[in-house]
Order: sequence, then C-alpha cells, then structure tokens
Amino acid sequence: MDLSEVLAAWCANSDRQFTKSAIKRAEIAIADVMGCVLGGRNDEAVIGAGKIASEEGSGRSSAVTHTKPVAAPWAALINGCAAHALDFDDNFFPPVTHASASLVPALLALGEDIRATPAEIVHAYIVGLEVEAQIGKLVNPSHYESGWHATSTIGAIGTAAACAVLMKLDEQGILHAISIGSSLASGSKRQFGSMVKPMHAGFAAMHGVISATLARAGVTGVSNTLQGKWSFEELYAGGGNLGEFLPETYPDAPLAIDEYGLVAKLYPSCMSSHLGIDAMLALADHDDFSPDDVRGIDLHMPEFMVANLRYQQPASPTEARFSMNYCAAVALVHGIPRMSHFTDKALGDAAVMRLLPLVHMHVREILSETENLPWGGDCLARITLADGKVIEHRAVYPKGCAQNPLTEQEQRDKFTECARGNTSGVDADVLFDKFSNFARMDSLEDTLRCLRA
Repeated sequence: MDLSEVLAAWCANSDRQFTKSAIKRAEIAIADVMGCVLGGRNDEAVIGAGKIASEEGSGRSSAVTHTKPVAAPWAALINGCAAHALDFDDNFFPPVTHASASLVPALLALGEDIRATPAEIVHAYIVGLEVEAQIGKLVNPSHYESGWHATSTIGAIGTAAACAVLMKLDEQGILHAISIGSSLASGSKRQFGSMVKPMHAGFAAMHGVISATLARAGVTGVSNTLQGKWSFEELYAGGGNLGEFLPETYPDAPLAIDEYGLVAKLYPSCMSSHLGIDAMLALADHDDFSPDDVRGIDLHMPEFMVANLRYQQPASPTEARFSMNYCAAVALVHGIPRMSHFTDKALGDAAVMRLLPLVHMHVREILSETENLPWGGDCLARITLADGKVIEHRAVYPKGCAQNPLTEQEQRDKFTECARGNTSGVDADVLFDKFSNFARMDSLEDTLRCLRA
C-alpha cells in the first residue's frame, strides 16, 4: 500500500489506547506551545493575520486577536502564527517540524467548533505527530536540505490527518484529508527571518482544518499522494535517490512521541542556534573570563545549521533569531537568551554589538557518532581570548531534548515568562497547571477564554 493508505488505516483505529507516557508528553507539549501562543499574541505578523478575519462572532473558535469567536480556519491561522512568532516553540524530529505550533492551534480551534473533549484532542495530537514522523522518515533529510520548511509542508499533511481524526472521519475520509493536505503543502526556508516564517505554522494549522473539513464535505482526491510518480516524495525530496520505505507503526513499533520526543526550547531563537548557545553558556560558566577578553568566537556546525543562521548583522528582532552571531554574543554577555533580548531596543546593546563581527561559523563534518542524532549533529565552539588562550566546548545534546530536558520549574518559568500580561486576566500559574493536565480537563470552554483579546 501507498504510505497514504497505511497512515489512513492506522489513524482510523479509534479504539487504540496510547501509552501513559505518550499522553503525558503530549500534555507537556501542549502547555509549552500554549505559552508560546500567549507570548506571541502581539507580534506584528499575528496582528496582520487577525485583520483578515474581521467577522467576529462568525464562528465558535477563540483567536488571540479577537474578543469574540471566529471561524475555526481563521483561529487556527492566527493562533498558529502566534505559536511560532517568537521561535520559542518545540521542534519535532524526524520530520524537522515545529509540530506543536500547527497541531495544537488547529485542534483547539476545531475542538471548540465541534465541541470535542480535551482527551480527544490529545489523542488526535499524538496521531498527528505519528503521521508527520512517518512522512519525515520517507522524505528527509533531502526534503529539508532542499529548502522546504517542513513545518509548512509535512505539517500541513500531519495536521490534516489529526483534524480528520478529531472529526471522527472514517478511513476513506482521513485518506482524502491527507490527499487534500498534500496539495496545500508549501513553504520555503527562504522566508526565515521574515514575518512570513511564523505564518508557515499558521498556514499548516489552517490548511489542516480546511483539508479535514473538505474531506468531511465529500471532496475526494487521489489515494496515493505520498509515494509514486509526481508524489510528495518525488516532488518534494529534491530528486534524490530514494530507497524503499517500509513504515512501522504502533503497536508494532514505538509511538513517535515516545521514541523521538519533542525538543522543547529554553531560548527563543532558531533551533539551529541552540547547540552554539549551549556551548557559549558552558564556556562562560566554567572559564574565568569576561566578554571584553574575547577576541574571536569560532563555531563549527553542520552545514544546514550554518545555512539557517544567515544573518550576521541582524537588522530586526526577527532576523536576530536567525543569527548565530547575535545569539552567541547575547549568551556571553547576558547568559540565557530571553524574550527581552529579541527587541529593537536590545539590538542596540553595545556589549553585544562589539562581539558580532568576532563570531565566525564553519561547516563541520558530521561525525559517525553524531550523524544519527535527530537534530543532525553537534557543535564545536572555540573562544580565543586576549592573552592568546583558546578555550573550547563541544555541545551534543541541546537543552530541551530527552537527554537534556527542561526541568518542571524551567517549563513553568518559560510559560509564565511568555504568558505574563497576555492571559486576558487569567492567572498564568493556574493556566500552566490546567494545560499540563490537559487530557483530564472536562471541557475547553473556560480555559480557552485566555486566548480571546
């Protein structure tokens, strides 16, 4: 069978029970990304997205830009954009997507519209991750390395499948939601550092809702869109020499959320910068020097990370999130990069600006011992000091991954940092506790009021 048919059949098994660990991981991810949604609600891209959904009261779904509910696709677009606006949301491998930033806004918007329960949303979220993981294993690394922003491509298809499951569509309905979603998959990494980049998560969320809704309405597509002639695999995987792909799905194989987990972020910047930041923080922690002593910073990283971090002299907070120069300098001068470091005012920090031209990235050959790491390799950092001394640190496991996880307190602190002043009057700590136990909530209504402007 084509992968589309395999996934549709797997998704349609509504009697499947997922592991307690999978449900808990899903709740942690939902709490994490909801903090990001609240923190990103005032971003200019989010405000712009809100302007095109002007018919307040036209639906049942909460959007961070509106006081009254709007139609589910608009809420998914707006909240998805907010989820990714700070680049603070999690990463998911092997599809290399910001999966939660599209899945959670889409499922919450649709869930409000069709009166789904929180437990049903958690189930659909885990399903969406699984679909994204299988497609990622089919087309990566060629897909991502070719310049596609997988959040907006693979994410659209995975979100379509998750929304179809939440709607309780049968196998054929899910199959056609996947088919429709594959025709809406688009988005280039060329947009990194622009207002359109966070819109990619919003597009995937909106397209997922639309795809499932069209499938429910009886719109059908071809059944084999992921493999074969002119398929997603052939068109979107860079024309590489692709081998045979044999998907293994739960319960015969571990769930993707258990096997790979999600990499939560402690720093609000592109994931490609995180190993470099980790290395800077480690060197600053363990060696006695000041930023004024630094004469050179050399970061040896995989080629795709170097390509993603292309702004050496960022001109905006958005570009700063995709600047290794800026992130490394902030880490040395201020410690852990915070949201407050990615503002127009912060870009004028003289101590940080002095270090920018001293940072140099070098393409590092991926070692055999790190080539199978989900994030694609390690980072070797060297700092040259004024006295000629060279200190170095090798970062392998980014903060937030399964081998180096955020503590519960770090999760809570991140949520409250994002949510502070953005919760429409609801206590941030109370919200964190609710989202962290999302599957056990009775309904969505009271909790999602925090989203309304």
